[in-house]
Amino acid sequence: MADATDSGSKLAALNSTTLGVEMPQITLPDGSKVQTGTVGALLINIRAYNEAHQAGDKDKMAALEEAMRATLPLLHKVGMFDLFRPEEWIAGDNEGRKVVGKMYLEFKSQQQ
Repeated sequence: MADATDSGSKLAALNSTTLGVEMPQITLPDGSKVQTGTVGALLINIRAYNEAHQAGDKDKMAALEEAMRATLPLLHKVGMFDLFRPEEWIAGDNEGRKVVGKMYLEFKSQQQ
């Protein structure tokens, strides 16, 4: 359970940094707690990733990849990738979306 708490704390810190405000946790019907602001922070990070990719800023891209990867367990838990399949994220020319879709496929393969 400490690992889930550590992941939640890390995600809360990343979301707060990205959004500029501390976001609360909510309790799902199953009793588990999830960090709010995750989708909003992910969208901001995807946009920033696209800008960094266009500028060729590999260091910024790597930092953003870490932040985006931290969202995957929560987004998986709430069913984001059931609603928007990873293949949809990968299709097209949006580099940030592609990275998130590919990272999710890798994440999911490690869960099985």
